Amino acid sequence: MSSLFIFLLIGIVILIISIIFFMFKGKIIYDKLNAVLVMNTLIVIAILVIGFVHGRLESYIDIALSYSLLGFITTAILAKYIGGRR
Repeated sequence: MSSLFIFLLIGIVILIISIIFFMFKGKIIYDKLNAVLVMNTLIVIAILVIGFVHGRLESYIDIALSYSLLGFITTAILAKYIGGRR
């Protein structure tokens, strides 16, 4: 069962790398912002999978929640900055 989660983690890492390429290739800033949002979600899922593999899911849930909250705040600040001051 642990090998299934290792393959899942490898797939998530491949998706993160492809999102990074898309982020640098994106033509407009909104594509890049969406890539950052998707990458944030994939990293949170990867943290939870690592916690499940290690058998200490409860401590990794705290780390994942902290990271997702930090990502949300960063996204809100970037959206405000991109949207301009009206």
